[in-house]
Amino acid sequence: MKAIIRNTSVFSGAIILALALSVLAMPATAWSAPRDEIWLFQNFLQHRPRVAAELRANPRLVNNRRYLERRDDLARFLRRYPEVRREIIYNPHRVLNPSYRVDHRDWRRGYYR
Repeated sequence: MKAIIRNTSVFSGAIILALALSVLAMPATAWSAPRDEIWLFQNFLQHRPRVAAELRANPRLVNNRRYLERRDDLARFLRRYPEVRREIIYNPHRVLNPSYRVDHRDWRRGYYR
């Protein structure tokens, strides 16, 4: 009887350890996705300084249909990454301020959490 209880305990411990290790081994894509999208958007803006200046002056332009019709590339980007639009609305300084630009490799290493 003691052998059965001991085997069950060892088996349960092994399962818990395996689950804990599998969680730790998972890539952190779920929580880093918004940061990755912001990084992509900052790269997008680097190649479009006029759009960057307009959005810094008025971040609410991301919700202006007429503005987005004239800036088709921006409209496509925001459709593909809707989280960026939310960040621009709620945290424009985080997305649009060039001083917040961080090298993507550093984000991947976890230096900027």
